[in-house]
Amino acid sequence: METANKTKIAVIQLTSKQNKDDNFQIAEKLIKSAKDEGARMAFLPECFDMICPSKKLTMENGEPINGPTVQRYQELAKNLNMWLSLGGLHEKGPESEDKRLFNAHIILNKDGQIVSIYRKVHLFNLDIPGTRLVESEFSRPGTEVIKPPVTPCGRLGMGICYDVRFPEFAISLAKAGADILSYPSSFTIPTGKAHWEILLRSRAIETQCYVVAAAQVGAHNEKRKSYGHAMIVDPWGKILAEINDEKPGYALAEIDFDYLKEVRQRLPVWTDRKPELYGYIRPAYAEPIDLTTNSKQHSLDDEDFKFGENAIVKTHQIFAKTFYSVGFINHRPVLPGHVLVSPLRPVTKRLSELNNDEIFDLFQLVQKVQKAIETIYQAEASTIAIQDGKDAGQSIEHLHVHILPRKKTDFGGNIDKIYQQLEQHDELDNPFNLRLLTNDEMNQQCKVLRSYF
Repeated sequence: METANKTKIAVIQLTSKQNKDDNFQIAEKLIKSAKDEGARMAFLPECFDMICPSKKLTMENGEPINGPTVQRYQELAKNLNMWLSLGGLHEKGPESEDKRLFNAHIILNKDGQIVSIYRKVHLFNLDIPGTRLVESEFSRPGTEVIKPPVTPCGRLGMGICYDVRFPEFAISLAKAGADILSYPSSFTIPTGKAHWEILLRSRAIETQCYVVAAAQVGAHNEKRKSYGHAMIVDPWGKILAEINDEKPGYALAEIDFDYLKEVRQRLPVWTDRKPELYGYIRPAYAEPIDLTTNSKQHSLDDEDFKFGENAIVKTHQIFAKTFYSVGFINHRPVLPGHVLVSPLRPVTKRLSELNNDEIFDLFQLVQKVQKAIETIYQAEASTIAIQDGKDAGQSIEHLHVHILPRKKTDFGGNIDKIYQQLEQHDELDNPFNLRLLTNDEMNQQCKVLRSYF
């Protein structure tokens, strides 16, 4: 029986073919049956919409996210009051020279609303005797690892099929707070027999997350067959549910949040890691993009940023945000394009206070911001400066990096004057008569900069 600390989920196995209506009717029946047995969320495999016998037919039958296939599942989720993971839509993007389709993993809430979208970043290219599946011929790769959305089964790390072979991908999701990882798949039979179970259990053990892997099974057409064996694995690596039949079906398991906590306490691998020895993996922080509007699903306008003890950076100043860092417009710039990057952690005064993850993230964002402002302001150089402590000229006790696009004509050619100006630019008497930007000016600058992130 489900309790506050347990949630029942269903993993679905399909044999998708070219006919979308037939595929939907089979999936609908399985989802309804799982709902009747208490599942609060159901996970569908990659290619839940269709599997066509040719690249040409696949390309012709792709749909946008707001197309009829997803709309049918949105209505189903709403009618059943049930969350759905749609494991891999053949998504037609906006018109461009690249006509290939995205492979989109979509999360719907119980009201039928789209909560998150992940586009597969690792494309599977297999060309061996007897099996040829070169995904890059008809699929466009995504470009971001998406921040895990909150669902009834915890924070959900979203992947697709071939992503399961990349442990760094899973660790990125786990570091972003994932409780469960989802790998909707369509494994070939040779790779499935050799690696499927091993990969899924490995990802669960190393991340200490539940893993759910919906699967395609059987013959889709004369050219293509899938391995099946949809399963759910617990964070200790134990298989909780598996579909061994070579036909469509579903299996159920409970996500136990108390057990998840127990496993992580029993074996504290996250605190024992030493990224300074073998490299840093950034937590997933990207927000999903709605390609119909070319905008982030969630806005940077959600919240202000507390800068130091008393200052507040308003949302109209913020142009970039990662898991650990934030980029914002300097309200009193020394030069046009003068911006700041700072750690998000409240009142982080000195560089020495940052942990390894925060250091890497901060300077990676600094590099991205530098490239953006040099492009916008047509500069070929930048000043990047940190006043690390009050005696170094830090005016607000919160670590921040100054980034300014530079030209040889700055300050009448006296380019080193920048350091004196930086030291005194925020003093109350404003010795250099630097002008405060208006809200409209900061809004406009943010709008331009946000397009680079």
